[in-house]
Amino acid sequence: MQAVMTLPEIQENVPLGPRTTLGVGGPARCFASAASEDELRGALAWAGERGLPAFVLGGGSNLVVSDAGFEGLVVRVDVRGIEAVPNGDVVHVTAGAGEDWDGFVRHAVARGWQGVECLAGIPGGVGGTPVQNVGAYGQEVADTIVRVRALDRQQGGTVRDLDAAQCGFAYRRSRFNTDEMGRWAILSVTYALRPGASPAIKY
Repeated sequence: MQAVMTLPEIQENVPLGPRTTLGVGGPARCFASAASEDELRGALAWAGERGLPAFVLGGGSNLVVSDAGFEGLVVRVDVRGIEAVPNGDVVHVTAGAGEDWDGFVRHAVARGWQGVECLAGIPGGVGGTPVQNVGAYGQEVADTIVRVRALDRQQGGTVRDLDAAQCGFAYRRSRFNTDEMGRWAILSVTYALRPGASPAIKY
């Protein structure tokens, strides 16, 4: 079955500074915002057909863009949505990579889902959390991640579901920011959170 590709709007000469937490950097020659798997695949194919380098942008944290900008396509992953499915003693909560991380934590806390409450205030998007195995105050996302859905740029845009063991988590590390940096574009993350459990209070 052939993968579907939908081309999102391609803009030209778009400043990247406002799309990073540091707020600095020059423009992207081309820029697109991908709201779905199909749009991300389409944008990357569009760049490949034109011989343009492509950079996949998430929430823009831990990213420094040069004043010269980027001479290619920058495609921001803007997949949204939060879905919760009860699973025994936990609830599996899947969030699109484009969801704001702090907003996701607030969403979980408001519903009494324990597991990420110590990670409030960390900048960036949901899609960046498995990349660096985000953590603080005794919690890290590797403790709760069930599945990472990601597009494999080395395999023609194939989308794979990777379980926690396949992500290679270590302290602030994963397969996504070490040997396979640049290979994967995170689409969504599923966390196993505990309804009604006491919040973690430690330092």
